[in-house]
Amino acid sequence: MKKIIIFILSAAIILFAGNLFAKSAPPALVLDISSSKTLSGTAGDFVTVQGTITNAGAKPLNNITTYLSLADNETKLPVDLEDWSAEKGLYIGTIDAGQTLPLNWKIHFVKAGTYSLIIIAEAAGDELPQVSGITQFQVSQKRNLNPGQVLPVALGTPIALIFILFLLSYRRRAEN
Repeated sequence: MKKIIIFILSAAIILFAGNLFAKSAPPALVLDISSSKTLSGTAGDFVTVQGTITNAGAKPLNNITTYLSLADNETKLPVDLEDWSAEKGLYIGTIDAGQTLPLNWKIHFVKAGTYSLIIIAEAAGDELPQVSGITQFQVSQKRNLNPGQVLPVALGTPIALIFILFLLSYRRRAEN
């Protein structure tokens, strides 16, 4: 009876340890956002999200596709990239063991706010996608070209003066 209990406990420990080591194995794909310092800007700006994808595994990986995911930190909701970027996914294809490739997405800052950005990669045959670290960035509100309604005065005054000078010149010619 003791031998059976010892056998069951040993099997349970081996299975638990096997699962523990299997889960702690490093991922084959490593994603990094390298442009995290240059992402902030003003609504209306276009910026390039730059990143890298590295195959840290010992064998080539096939059919890899990478995606951007963007979330609004204020509303805690994902952002639809339809307005932000025309390139939602980048198909990588095959990446050799130890190879690092650049990733570039051009995005358009649509709305002011604070956002979180990650890169997601999925490879054929993997059950779970790989995810980069989170990058936070700020989009400032677009500046108004007419703060305090100064533009009509700034443009209207010279136009009014030119019109008055034109009328005075016209009168003088008409009197002569």
